[in-house]
Amino acid sequence: MIKKEIINKILKNKKSISIEQYIKICLYGNNGYYKNANVIGKKGDYITAPEISQLFGDLIGLFIFSVWKNKINNPYNLIELGPGKGTLLIDILNITKNFSKFQKSTYVNLIETNVNLIDEQKKNIQNFKFSNKKIIWLDDFNTKITKPAIIFANEFFDCLPIRQFYRKNNKWFEKMINFNQQNKNFFFEDKETSHKKLSNYVENNDEINNLEISKSRDKYFNKICKHLRIVGGMAIIVDYGYFNKPNYLTLQSLYNNKRSNVLDNPGKQDITSLVDFKQLIKITKKNKLNVDIFCNQNKFLLMNGIKERAKKIYKKSTINQKHAIKNGLERLIDKDGMGSLFKVLVISK
Repeated sequence: MIKKEIINKILKNKKSISIEQYIKICLYGNNGYYKNANVIGKKGDYITAPEISQLFGDLIGLFIFSVWKNKINNPYNLIELGPGKGTLLIDILNITKNFSKFQKSTYVNLIETNVNLIDEQKKNIQNFKFSNKKIIWLDDFNTKITKPAIIFANEFFDCLPIRQFYRKNNKWFEKMINFNQQNKNFFFEDKETSHKKLSNYVENNDEINNLEISKSRDKYFNKICKHLRIVGGMAIIVDYGYFNKPNYLTLQSLYNNKRSNVLDNPGKQDITSLVDFKQLIKITKKNKLNVDIFCNQNKFLLMNGIKERAKKIYKKSTINQKHAIKNGLERLIDKDGMGSLFKVLVISK
């Protein structure tokens, strides 16, 4: 269905389509990847930090509680973008279960479009006594909510659509996608583009020949910033990305937890790219918000006590649990892996 939809769009336009258009159909179309697939876990295409170790959720939960206690201390909205199986929320509720005022003040908004995941989230959350009346599911970010907000997004912005450009002989080209009717396969083709269109993204001192732009990412993040500007609160963004633009293109796809070709299996595989955190910080400052923290995941977790937390639960664990705790901790803070690749951005009013 997805493949046919993409082909029809190409044929209708009688020309190639942008990678951005391709990703939108593959991931967010009526039959897209994020609408139907069982995407997370060993049986899915990727595993997120909350699924790797409870330590991640514990640290985030305690961090959120600390911010709430010191800066809000009133009813607020805990908003999670793309909550997966609900694992992170459950960890947050579990680690803060003894803080009754905090839990009574917490109203949860889960932003999710995948109906299968919503069902799984509801089943998993039912095991806790946290009132379901205080949890609502939305398919988009609701800017009409007036309470202060603590917004959390883990591996959310990396999946928003991008466009790809590269420079050759002082000319810029955009990578486009077309369809070969004879061979029945998709292929990349290049289209020359104006340098002026890219001027807002390429600074004069940038000696880069490859560029990825995500207007969807910018627009969504700007909406979050504007909301915080009105209601107050904080946003925590965790994703794999960079501050200084790499001189290579980062688009990738995963199928059954393995790297795959972006043009294969349309609608049945994950497609992501590294997040430009410098761009997010620029949007933050345009909205006159504070950048409280920007660092890699390793530093954030260590300075918030992940090793101390691990030691505490390690003492009460079985041999198998101790092995899982040790492996999970190492994976989360690994300087050659997630610890370095993943960045944490915390912004507030």
